Amino acid sequence: MRWDSPLRYPGGKASLAGFLRDVIRENGLDQCVYCEPFAGGAGAALRLLRENRVSTICLNDVDPCIYAFWRAALDEGERFRKKINSVSLDVDEWRRQKTIVEDRAHLSSRTFELGFATFYLNRCSRSGIISGSAPIGGYEQKGPWKIKARFNRKGLAERISWLQEQRQRIRLENKDAIQFLKENVAEERSRSKAFVYLDPPYYGNGRRLYNRYYQEEDHRRLAQYMKEQDGVVWVMSYDKAMFIEKLYGGFVRPPISRQYSLQEKRVVPELVIAPSHVRLPVCKQETGLVRR
Repeated sequence: MRWDSPLRYPGGKASLAGFLRDVIRENGLDQCVYCEPFAGGAGAALRLLRENRVSTICLNDVDPCIYAFWRAALDEGERFRKKINSVSLDVDEWRRQKTIVEDRAHLSSRTFELGFATFYLNRCSRSGIISGSAPIGGYEQKGPWKIKARFNRKGLAERISWLQEQRQRIRLENKDAIQFLKENVAEERSRSKAFVYLDPPYYGNGRRLYNRYYQEEDHRRLAQYMKEQDGVVWVMSYDKAMFIEKLYGGFVRPPISRQYSLQEKRVVPELVIAPSHVRLPVCKQETGLVRR
C-alpha cells in the first residue's frame, strides 16, 4: 500500500515517516505511543503503525469535520466502504456533500454523514481543500482532470478496511492541541513512553488551507507550552516564516525541504523545531528530506 491515509491533505506528512522513524530510534522509543495533536490526514502516523515502529497512535484534531471522518471510518468501516462503492461521482453529488459540511453545526448526532461528506469533498475537490474550493475539473467538468480523478473506489475501500483492522491500535480525540497534550503526555509516567509529532496549521497560508486555522496568539500559546515540556521527546515541523523562527529561537534546527503539492509540485523549505535533549538523525535521501 503506497499511501496509508484515505485523505488527501495539503502538505500531507507521509513523506516524513522515514525521518520520524529515525527520530524514534535515535531516542530509544521503539514501540512507543505516537501522539499527534494536529492529525489531519495522519499520513506519517499510519505509515509508522503499518511498519510496526510504534505500538499505538493517538490522533487528535480540533476540526469537527476531520474528527468526524476518522470517527466514521474507525467505527463504521463496513458502512463507509459501501458508501465509497455506491456514491455518485458528479458535480450534483459534490454540491450535496458540500451542503452537509456547511451545515455541520446541525449534525452533531450524525457523525457518519459529516465524516463521509468531509472525505468526499477531500477526494473530489481541487488540492483536497474542503473549505472554499471547487470540484476537480471545475463545475462544468471541462478540465483535463474530472471529479473522480482522485476517487479510486477499490483503493480507498482497502484503506478503510486496513483502518478497521488496526482500530484497536488507534486512539482518537477532538480537543484543543494543548489540552490533548496535557491529558496524554503531561504525567511523568507518560513522558518516557511517548513520542509527540506536531504539525501546526501553517503560519503563512493557514487561513486558506484549514477550517480551523491559527491566529498569531494561538501560535504563541503553543510555543510557550511546548518550550516548557522538559523530558518530552517532541519534534515539530512548520512552514518557514520569520515569525515562527523568532518564536522558537534556539529550538529551531536546520530547515528541511520536501515535495509539496497544492496547485503545482514544488519544493518548499520547512523548519524542524525540537528541544536540545531530542536527538535528531542525519538526514538521508530515503527520508524524503533535504537539509539546507
